[in-house]
Amino acid sequence: MAISGRMYYWGDKAKYVPEEPGVYAFYDKDQNLIYIGKSANLRQIFTHYLETAFSSDPCKRNATYYKREITSNQEDRMNRLLKEYQQTHGKLPECNRPPRFPKKEVEKEQGFYFYEDIGKPLQELALSLKGLRNKIGIVPSTSLEFHKRRGDFSRWIRVVLEDPQLAETIQEIDETGEELRRELLNTLKNSDEATCPACRAANTPAKTWKMAGRPNENGERLQLTIGQYRCRECGKAFRKVLAKKKIRVS
Repeated sequence: MAISGRMYYWGDKAKYVPEEPGVYAFYDKDQNLIYIGKSANLRQIFTHYLETAFSSDPCKRNATYYKREITSNQEDRMNRLLKEYQQTHGKLPECNRPPRFPKKEVEKEQGFYFYEDIGKPLQELALSLKGLRNKIGIVPSTSLEFHKRRGDFSRWIRVVLEDPQLAETIQEIDETGEELRRELLNTLKNSDEATCPACRAANTPAKTWKMAGRPNENGERLQLTIGQYRCRECGKAFRKVLAKKKIRVS
């Protein structure tokens, strides 16, 4: 059974929900359900959402109404609600769906070519998010302003790299000159962000470390960079492999 009872308008008053464990549901302006979540402290998570304006998950910015339910078995209750919704609609609520995995690198035909103005190419090309960040660090600020004004950065990230959330964040930057460069670099540096497998919230690692396997017959080891995460929304601990590379045993 779906969350019953009163539907509330999403706003500052949501900060005063009970400090109790429970589940909650967000609805858009047409009262379509877009997200089902859980928390060990409803007031804490609602306050976080209000103070950050859903900065870690732009999909939830469409929330206009909400319902909530107090329960000590919040994880089981959330899973039942999601299963019920999926059985009825054939899919999960919009903001509960796993994000599409962004492309790591593209062919030259799809690359980002930097210009200083129309008809003024800079001979600088990015084929990945990391490459884009590197080039943003060296091209003239006039080039950054040119592409930002046209929406080129956000369009390329959304369409080519298939990362709509990052594209929206980039689109919202409203700076010029070196401040624009700084904001772009800061936004693009979080390539180690990982999605919580339990509640789909974006998180940055609490710590990272490297580990290497046994050497192969050529004297090479596979070195992994591991990120340790603890979800700031639901508290789940998880790990993610951030990088892999072969190293030579000395």
